[in-house]
Amino acid sequence: MSLKRVVCAVLFMCMIVSLGASAAFAEKTINWRLASVWSEGAPNLESERLFASMVDSMSGGRLKIKVFPEGQLGPANQVLDLVSRGAIEAGGEWASFWAGKNTAFDLLGTQVMGFSPMDYYIWIYAFGGKKFYDDLFAQVNCVYFPHHAHDLESGFRPNKEIKTLEDFKGMKIRIGGLIQGKLLQALGAQPVAMSGSEVYEALQRGVIDACEFSTPEMDLAMKLNEVTKFWLTPGFHQTSTINGIIINKKNWDELPDDLKVIVENASKACYVSRFASSTLNSARATNEILAMGVKINRLSNEDLLVIEREKNKLMETLAAENPEYAAVLKSQIEFDKTLAPYRNQLEPWGFGKAWGSYPELK
Repeated sequence: MSLKRVVCAVLFMCMIVSLGASAAFAEKTINWRLASVWSEGAPNLESERLFASMVDSMSGGRLKIKVFPEGQLGPANQVLDLVSRGAIEAGGEWASFWAGKNTAFDLLGTQVMGFSPMDYYIWIYAFGGKKFYDDLFAQVNCVYFPHHAHDLESGFRPNKEIKTLEDFKGMKIRIGGLIQGKLLQALGAQPVAMSGSEVYEALQRGVIDACEFSTPEMDLAMKLNEVTKFWLTPGFHQTSTINGIIINKKNWDELPDDLKVIVENASKACYVSRFASSTLNSARATNEILAMGVKINRLSNEDLLVIEREKNKLMETLAAENPEYAAVLKSQIEFDKTLAPYRNQLEPWGFGKAWGSYPELK
């Protein structure tokens, strides 16, 4: 065989090997672990499983995310740290859990008497709110995508009736969120932090007198009707909830660009899908809970005005203490003021509710 033919044969073989390697790389499966802050059986955990399923389907199986319920890879309060240091690739979380690291996180997860799920979605993707998530989670070596939203939370599930704000005094109440806990203290109650998996037994044993956790859908799943016979509405403490997927920055940077787009699109699709299903599920759960004989009480409009004024004072203090909190809150107030005339025009067929009043920011 001539030298020319040998060289051509070698080049041809190199080309075949190269093409094979490229194809193998393109088909390489990336496996991630996602540690959730939600326990098995919690509807919120199903949002993370739906997100993982969407990513798997959209990527043709190239990116697989295995979801682990609370406690299997670490306790809920360590999920952010596990992802931040790269011990796991991803986590499913609620940003308000991390308010101890930076109070601004609290505004990214929920509000008292504030945004609806639709408000959050528009603020995040059309009004520039996503930048605050990007910047704050970058500080802890993570990237963030909101993937779950649910509507106004149930309210409080006490083991004795609450009819007015006076009845809060002296009660030990499980609650999540920074402002929420401070607000309970202002009302004379003692806020207690505990994971969802602990709430049932704590109510049963009298460790706490009442709890809030999530929506009627979640209340029913947690069987709270077995240990509480009363229900205080409305859920002023949490007018919506945004949960997100956090991803270790190094793992994110290593993803091919097309998979990054898939992750982002899957999070948006999951957000809308779960908002729809959780709202319907909560409506059905409410009917079931009422059929069980649970008694509903509702705070008066006068009591709600007292709460609103106290909420504004607490937010003003937090804004004065933390410029990043102030920046997020300022953006959210500007968004609500922008929408307020439009909301009024849409009544009585509008969406959401304009804030009754605003914290005074300096």
